[in-house]
Amino acid sequence: YYKTPIDGDFSPLDIVSIQNNFGKDWNKVQVLSQEFKFSSPTALESRFNWTAGLYGFYQYSPTKQGTHYGEDAGLFGSPIINFMNLATHTAKSMGVATYAQLGYTITTQLSATAGFRYDYEHKKLHGFDEIIMDGMQPSPTPDFESGLKSYHAFSPKVSLKYQPLAYSNWFASYNKGFRAGGINQTSSESLQFVTYKPENSNSFEIGTKNTFFKERLRVNAAVFYTSVNNAQVPTLILPEAITVTKNAGKLRSKGAELEISAIPVKGLSIDYNLGFTDAKYTDLKLGKEEDVLNLDNNRQVFTPGYTSMLVLQYAYDLSALEDIKLIGRAEWAATGKQYFDLENKLEQKAYDLFNAKFGISLKNLDFFVWGRNLGNKIYADYAYDFGATHLGTPRTYGVSISTKF
Repeated sequence: YYKTPIDGDFSPLDIVSIQNNFGKDWNKVQVLSQEFKFSSPTALESRFNWTAGLYGFYQYSPTKQGTHYGEDAGLFGSPIINFMNLATHTAKSMGVATYAQLGYTITTQLSATAGFRYDYEHKKLHGFDEIIMDGMQPSPTPDFESGLKSYHAFSPKVSLKYQPLAYSNWFASYNKGFRAGGINQTSSESLQFVTYKPENSNSFEIGTKNTFFKERLRVNAAVFYTSVNNAQVPTLILPEAITVTKNAGKLRSKGAELEISAIPVKGLSIDYNLGFTDAKYTDLKLGKEEDVLNLDNNRQVFTPGYTSMLVLQYAYDLSALEDIKLIGRAEWAATGKQYFDLENKLEQKAYDLFNAKFGISLKNLDFFVWGRNLGNKIYADYAYDFGATHLGTPRTYGVSISTKF
C-alpha cells in the first residue's frame, strides 16, 4: 500500500490521486497451502517408479482502494470535484489438485513417463463501490455485488527418453497446461463483475543432453512448440489504477534453446545460454461489434525475440587445501526486442547489460565487490499500455559479505 496518496494523472495539477492506506485489515493477501507427496523408494530395484500427491490451498484477499478526484478534476472531464470513488472487495479462492506420475524403464536405453493432474478451483468476489464527497463519511448500507465461479481441468503429460550412449540422451515430451479463470474487480464505470476464461495450453518439446571430455564440456539443446487458447493478459485500468485480467485469443509460440558449459582449464568455467522465441497471437480481436481491431499475428507481450547470457568465471586457489579462492566473474546478458502492449506500439529494442564481480571466498566467508549494468544502459524494464514506463536499474555498485555455518 502507499503510505500517502500517489499522483494518478502524472501532472502537477490536483486531478486524480490513488489512496489505499486503510489499515492493517486491507490490501494484504493471506494464503494457506498444504501438499502431501508420496513416491516409490529410490533404492528399490524395479523398472517402475512412481510419484503421487494431493495439494490444496485457501486464499483471502481483502482490498480497499480509493480514486480521489481533486480541485482540478474538471480538466479530466469530471462533472464534480473533491470526491473519492472508493472500491471495497473481498476475494476468496480455494482449490485442490491431485496428481500422479508413473515411470517405466522399457530397455536399458529407453524409458517412458506418463502422468496426470486434476485441478479444481472455486473463486468468489464480493464488493461494492461508493462515491464519497470530501468531509463525508462512507455509507453504512452500500450496494453489494457478488461474483462466483468454479473451474476444473484434467492435464496429462507423457515423455520418452532414449540414451544410446552413456554421455548422450534424447528426450521428447508433451504437456497440457491449465491456468484457472477468475473474476475481475469493478471499476467506477460499472458495478458488474466481469469474468475471464481459463487459459489452456499444449506444449511439445524435443531435445538432447550431452557431456564430453570427462564432463568438462556439456551441451544441451531443445526445440519447442506451444499453443495457448484464451491467453490471459493483465491490463491496467485508469484512473482507478486497478489491474484486471483479459483473455487475448489464441497464441502460438515456438523456439529453440541452447546451453553450453565448459571447463577448458582448471579454475576457468565458461557458460553460455541462448534462446529464440517466435510467439504470435493467431486470433486476437479487440473491441465490440463494428468497432473491432484485428491484431492477428501481433507479437506476444513481454516476450523478447531472443535472450542470451555469457558468463566467464575464474577461481584461483590461494591455498593448497583449495579452501581459499580468488574469484573473478564477468557476465554479458543480451535481450531482444519485445513489446509491452497488444497493439505492439510500445516496444523496447534489443539491449545488452554487463555485470562483474571480484572477491575472495574462504571456507566459511565470502567477500565480493560487484557492479551491475556497468554500461549504464537506459532501458524499459516494463511499460503500461497507456504509456507509463518503468526503467531498468541503472549502473549499480555494491559490496557483498556472506557466511556459512
